[in-house]
Amino acid sequence: MKHSGRPNCSRALLLLFALTGSTFILTHALPNSVPPVLVAVTIAVIAVTKVGLVVLDFLGLRGAQTPLIAALWSWAAFVLLIAVTRAALQLSV
Repeated sequence: MKHSGRPNCSRALLLLFALTGSTFILTHALPNSVPPVLVAVTIAVIAVTKVGLVVLDFLGLRGAQTPLIAALWSWAAFVLLIAVTRAALQLSV
């Protein structure tokens, strides 16, 4: 049987589940003594990691030289910017 060049999506899927669980814990199970800014930064880092897993592993773009990678990262950055801006506006009111 010939080994394919396909990335290990099972490992990436397990990582996505773990990161999603971490996000759930950060938003629902932590005590109120944790600063909201720390939680928000941690969730943003988790989101960027998840985008990287999806773009590189599930879409099979790891090692590829295509402008699609930059477009997907730009889209994710734009969505994150909207979320951060919205949160900052809500805190200022």
